[in-house]
Amino acid sequence: MKNTKYFPFERNHYFYGKLLSVDDFRLEQKYGNDKRRMLNRFLYGAGVVTGMNVVGVDDMTILVESGLALDYAGREIVIDEPAVRKLGMLEGFSDYEEDRNTDYLYLCVAYEEEETERVHSISRSGQKGGEACNKIREGYRLFLTRKEPECELQTGRSLFESVQTVYWGRGIRVRQICPRFARGKSRVEMVIEVENIGQQDSFAFSYELDLNCMTYEGRSRLSVSFDELLFEKAGRYRFSYGLDVMGLKDTGGTAVLAPGSFRLRIGKKQTEEEAQAKSVIWISARDAQEEVRREYHEKGMDQIQKDGADQELYLAKLSLLRAGDAVIIDAIEKMPFGQYVSGSFLQDALLELAGRQGRGGAGAAAGAGDGRGNGFSDPAGVRIAEGVETIELGAGAGRGKRLFSREISHGLGMGGTAVILSLKGEKPQETYFGAPGVFEDDLPQVELAARTDAQRGTFVIGLRTLSATPRERIEVKWTAVQDRRELLEDKKEQRIFIRPNVLNLNVRESYYLEAVCSNMLDTGVCWQVKDQGGSINENGMYTAPNTAGVYEVTAASTAYPQVKASVFVIVREKGV
Repeated sequence: MKNTKYFPFERNHYFYGKLLSVDDFRLEQKYGNDKRRMLNRFLYGAGVVTGMNVVGVDDMTILVESGLALDYAGREIVIDEPAVRKLGMLEGFSDYEEDRNTDYLYLCVAYEEEETERVHSISRSGQKGGEACNKIREGYRLFLTRKEPECELQTGRSLFESVQTVYWGRGIRVRQICPRFARGKSRVEMVIEVENIGQQDSFAFSYELDLNCMTYEGRSRLSVSFDELLFEKAGRYRFSYGLDVMGLKDTGGTAVLAPGSFRLRIGKKQTEEEAQAKSVIWISARDAQEEVRREYHEKGMDQIQKDGADQELYLAKLSLLRAGDAVIIDAIEKMPFGQYVSGSFLQDALLELAGRQGRGGAGAAAGAGDGRGNGFSDPAGVRIAEGVETIELGAGAGRGKRLFSREISHGLGMGGTAVILSLKGEKPQETYFGAPGVFEDDLPQVELAARTDAQRGTFVIGLRTLSATPRERIEVKWTAVQDRRELLEDKKEQRIFIRPNVLNLNVRESYYLEAVCSNMLDTGVCWQVKDQGGSINENGMYTAPNTAGVYEVTAASTAYPQVKASVFVIVREKGV
């Protein structure tokens, strides 16, 4: 029964002498159901709450464990006891047997109602043979489908992550995954996900992305390439590119596939295929959490209603093999589209765990060894991050050898930061500060130093051996300390730099200017053009005037108006 429309809400109005009909009682049930389902959908979302794990019993049989889910209409789907099903018994399998061009199926679950308990009716009006259904049992339906979701499913991740399908065909799917929000002057990660969903031959592809308000290695174009032969054979591959976001605000940065740039090679044959993608990252002065909260509160109602109530819940992707006329299950991928709903118990546990990690408690060493630190701050404004970096010495390092770590991000942001270095001992609980030669333990005799970059929020560890050592590597524990109060008080070194420092343009031509703020927590600037020398918006987009000449553009800090910088723009007539 497709009772998926909530609005408008209407309930019975009771009064003495009212004649109640079947419609009145149905309205009573519908009112309560619709209110509950609306809250389910808007407060919790759609997906599996718990259970519904899919496992293989044998080559032709699966088992779906008991569990609870909410569908896209907010209706509860309950599997109260494990369900065992033969593939051949499931709806949709016959369609697969007729199609020899695919080797996988999706197992889905949907809400279903069933009329039960036929009873005698004293009214023959509209009833067959004087019987009527006495009860409606709520249940579920398991079925198989080859159909992928028509659009990217609305999950928790979709609130902060954008997924664009670049190409889908010939058993290959390429998707482009970006954050939906970013701050100006930050770095974001673009993930390329490649899925082999039936292509037997090895394949490779490439395409070009035109970047706006973002750069990759200083360029406004990114070349994406993939060759399956360079990866370990798998069904899904992921790799990423780091994009640098310009110092703008309240504007959309885009990564658009350049028309005609997509190239696909299957085996040794080059094919011509159509592809398109446009990823949009909203650049803002606010952090991603604030943006997610703002957009959800402003647009969540429209987006949820647009999702549609007939979208399926995908429990598993079944990879199948044909052996003559028989079909067997080769592999089961659980929850291929990540349709989960986080209940309050799970959210409470995750928040508590995050709090412990932030305080340096349970799990605080999760970042050790990978160069990334775990940070916390106290109310006084002191922020601390720590981590462990491994430095390779090589075989038989002699005296006076100098070695340097990679550039490490401490995660505390820009500004002056003190870095304390220590040497990890043989025992996990031992750490050596200062000169390790004071102790008689068998430790490498080394000097440690750190060079920080206040603009990038990074540092590099330097090491010099004082004597020969047989060790091939050592572990250096680092602690970064930043006092935000000093940054707020120290205004003597606050400066603004404008990039580029000289600009040549034709009349009516436009160009983005970037203001780099040094030693400022608030990096907002106010742009101004002198002597009617063109125009510039709040994001630094300068448009030259109709008249050639030399014009001055200034940028002043909104937090510290006395801190200013200027750049001269040389405007020429076209062709001059």
